[in-house]
Amino acid sequence: MEPSVIPPLTSNLTVPAETSEPELIERPALVGTTWVKNIWYYALPSDHVKKGKTVSMNVLGDLILIGRKSDGSIFAMRDICPHQGAPLSFGDFDGKEVACPFHGWKFNSEGICTDIPALCSDQQVNVCKIRTRSYPCREADGNIWLYYGEPRADMPEIPRAQGLDGLKYDQTVSRVIVPTHMDYAVVALIDPAHVPYVHKSWWWRNSKALKEKKKHYVPAGTGWTMVKHSPSKGSLIFKLLGDFMETEIAFRLPGCRTEYITLFGRTLVASMTTVTPIDENNSELNHTSYWTVPGLKWLLKPIVNAIADEFLGQDLRIAQRQQIGLKFKPKLTMIVKDSGLPGSWYFQGKREWNNATEEGRPFVNPIKEKVLRWMT
Repeated sequence: MEPSVIPPLTSNLTVPAETSEPELIERPALVGTTWVKNIWYYALPSDHVKKGKTVSMNVLGDLILIGRKSDGSIFAMRDICPHQGAPLSFGDFDGKEVACPFHGWKFNSEGICTDIPALCSDQQVNVCKIRTRSYPCREADGNIWLYYGEPRADMPEIPRAQGLDGLKYDQTVSRVIVPTHMDYAVVALIDPAHVPYVHKSWWWRNSKALKEKKKHYVPAGTGWTMVKHSPSKGSLIFKLLGDFMETEIAFRLPGCRTEYITLFGRTLVASMTTVTPIDENNSELNHTSYWTVPGLKWLLKPIVNAIADEFLGQDLRIAQRQQIGLKFKPKLTMIVKDSGLPGSWYFQGKREWNNATEEGRPFVNPIKEKVLRWMT
């Protein structure tokens, strides 16, 4: 049976240089081409990989095979046989080892070759020296994460959905591929000013009724947290229940935005939106929605999926339109007062993380506590 393959898109995009934190800055449209290294990236939902099955993904500039062994444990390796380059995902998987479809070479879950069937009994070869690259992988909150970089004893924490500790929940995931470099996708994800212009819906806010918003940001982990607050009344739902609700929003490197909403002090819904690079020109957005209302999966799942799909579709459309201008390599005014600072913080954090890991020292969060104001 042919594997599930997630293909890349193509684009002529070139992307912007890292920025500092001035009120207004113009830069050429060139982002540093390196991704954040030695850190966890979102891969896919846990339930997408069943026992004894594998999934092939085109992410992190590589073709990666994710599998679940018969004992339920997961593994990840490069989905390319080191013999003649055939994808291992097209071969057989017996719940322990993957066999190449070309010559039957077998590889264990660590990517180490265990058998070459064509060898005669007297032809001795140390097959365990042949291997395909393996990727550390972990599961958390119903999702699978891949580690991009050199494995180490002190691996960083996996980003987690917030507000779910001790609660039972259901979840659903929506996905879209945007034709843009990861840096552009992350900046759009954390940009507070685009919402009324990009995410237009009858039940959501619009650009004709802008109001000043003031939010308190504090450094946290590998990013920042917008301190818990009452949500704005910009949507129908928040107008009805806003007086009894609070929300907290956070961002963590390399590209993970989380949010949870409480009603009368108990988490009602939570979400996690992640950006995973496919290659230098394409990125994958995954939006995971969690809800803690028991027994309503049949009702809430289609509603949550419809809302998430609409939002991600709007993100896709604006990214496609952005490429029309970016292919001419314009100079960009990236930072304009407070509304542009989260984008600047992302580049500062990215620089500091890569520098710290290269220098073998602890990460020092460069973000400073600040109240930001913008119209939305």
